[in-house]
Amino acid sequence: MYNGSFKSIRNYRKLHDLKTYAGEKGGANRDLIMKNAAFARTRENMCEFGGCGAAVKVIRIGFLNLLPEKVDGRFTGRLMRMAKEINRRDPEGEHGRRSILFSAGRSVLRNIVFNARVNLSEMMQGCISCAHPVSRLSGSLSVSELKILSIYIPLGATHFRVQNHLSVISDWVYSDLNHRYEALSAENGLSAYSYSAFTPVYSTLNTDLITSFRPGTVLTEDCTVMQCVGVEFFIRSAGDVYLPVKEGCMKVGEVF
Repeated sequence: MYNGSFKSIRNYRKLHDLKTYAGEKGGANRDLIMKNAAFARTRENMCEFGGCGAAVKVIRIGFLNLLPEKVDGRFTGRLMRMAKEINRRDPEGEHGRRSILFSAGRSVLRNIVFNARVNLSEMMQGCISCAHPVSRLSGSLSVSELKILSIYIPLGATHFRVQNHLSVISDWVYSDLNHRYEALSAENGLSAYSYSAFTPVYSTLNTDLITSFRPGTVLTEDCTVMQCVGVEFFIRSAGDVYLPVKEGCMKVGEVF
C-alpha cells in the first residue's frame, strides 16, 4: 500500500485508525484563514472547537486515574463530539462564542462510553445503585450480589475490585476580555475515588462505597458531578501482591 505523496495528492493516517486517507495538497494558508472575510465562519468554528478541546482536556484530567487502562483509542474523539453537541445546544450564544453548558446537557454526559469493546452494563446489570446528597459533595455506591460471569473475566485474573469515581465538570463560556473559552468553576477537573476490597473472581461481592471530595469543596450551579463505576481485575502473586490486568472497564453510574 502506498503511504507517501504523489504530485498533488498526499496520503496519511489518523491515530488509532488503520485506514489510509488521501487529500490534495495546498489550499488556504493560515494568514488567509485568520484575516479574510470569506473565512469568518471558519474562524467562528475554530474558536468553538478550541473551546471544546480545552474542556475535554480538563475532563480527561478528572479521569486521569482511569486512563489509559479503562478506555479505548477513540475515547477522546467521543468526548469531543459530546462537548460539541452540548456547545451547539446553547440557545442564546452568538455563533463562534456559544457556551459549553454541561450543567444543561447532563443527559448527554450519561451516554459517555469509556470502552466500546467492553459492556460493563451487562456485567453489573441489576447489581449496583448510586445515590448522592443535596450538597453533591459525595456519592455512594451500593453493590449487591455481584458475581461476574466467566465470559467477562480476563485470562489469568484471580481477583477483582469495584471502583467508585467522582469528577467535577465545569461549564465553559467565552471570555471577551481574554479572547478564549474559560471554565466558570475553580473546582473543574477535581476528582475523588474509592475501592472495594479485593475479591476472588468467582465470589459474590456485597459492599457499600462512599466517596467524598476534599474538605472545603464548594460546588456551584455551573458544576456537574459525574459518578462512574468501574471493575478492575488483578492477578494475585506471592506476598499478597495484586498485579493489575489491563482489561479493566468503567461506566457512568449517575450525573448530577
